[in-house]
Amino acid sequence: MGVFALVRSKDTYLVVEPQQPLLPGTVQLPGLLLGSASGAGLAETGLRRALLSQVGLSIGSLSLVGSFAVRLPEGDSRLSLLFGSEYVSGILNPSSEVRGAQWQSSPELRALGAPEWLFSAIHEYQVLSGALPGEDDRRPRKPLLRSILGRRAE
Repeated sequence: MGVFALVRSKDTYLVVEPQQPLLPGTVQLPGLLLGSASGAGLAETGLRRALLSQVGLSIGSLSLVGSFAVRLPEGDSRLSLLFGSEYVSGILNPSSEVRGAQWQSSPELRALGAPEWLFSAIHEYQVLSGALPGEDDRRPRKPLLRSILGRRAE
């Protein structure tokens, strides 16, 4: 299972350029792959440690904002969970685990060819955090299925 952070700061989102991409597509989020013995507490702790290790940032509370399955070349599939959070502290300082990191706005993410699941997660995080989406984010969204973690399915 993969866990990834959608970190927001002033209407921009953190993207990284890892040494080895863990997500499909060109836009990558900070995160990690967990072993089979993982629970909610372990996922949160691991994600916080990964952010601190990869880019030197601390974040606020985490909210599940999306999930999707990735088909691997071997034929297996991997569940990926996206957690949204606000930037709290630290100076963006990419480690050797990533080649670079930067803050991107939604229009910049669109220009980079970010996948639809990322915009769905951004929209869900904006709804959960009470922030109203900007005009460029008002496209129809696919519903997110979150029932696997005891939340309502949309």
